[in-house]
Amino acid sequence: MTPSWFREAVIQAHRNQRAHLQFVLKDLTDAELVKEVTTEEYSRSIAGIVMHIGTAETYWFHKAKNSIGPPVIADNFEEVLARIEANTKNIIQIVQNCSEDQLRIVPPRDGGPSIAWAVLRTSQHGIYHAGQIAKIRRMLGTAELPPDSENFWGNAIDSTLEIIKALIDDC
Repeated sequence: MTPSWFREAVIQAHRNQRAHLQFVLKDLTDAELVKEVTTEEYSRSIAGIVMHIGTAETYWFHKAKNSIGPPVIADNFEEVLARIEANTKNIIQIVQNCSEDQLRIVPPRDGGPSIAWAVLRTSQHGIYHAGQIAKIRRMLGTAELPPDSENFWGNAIDSTLEIIKALIDDC
């Protein structure tokens, strides 16, 4: 049986990742969002990286047999953000309503992915790419991030660590 706190902790991990992503996107201009910084096919710009984050979510939830929508591909960044927000709403709803079985952390190689695995996997994936966005901002030199007084990065990273610690403590 899944501990009673686990469902909300998984949702909070996703919310914390989103808060960190919003923080690293803060105050970027349209030119900074679409400036090509690499030749990678799907993530040449910050906007491309954000689309990649959203599309990875749609992929893994589709694999978990719980679609959250189509891939996040859009012509403008406002639409990308709207699709990311829709992903969040759908992910939270799925976690709130999924079965106990789907709250087990089951990776694809072990017969998954389960919903809990998909949320935690995509949260870590989003944190990874938010770090890339923060680095790109510094490299561009035009969109320096303000100090992280809310500790968005720490909260995002610690969400998963808190789940692991609580699971170990429950054993």
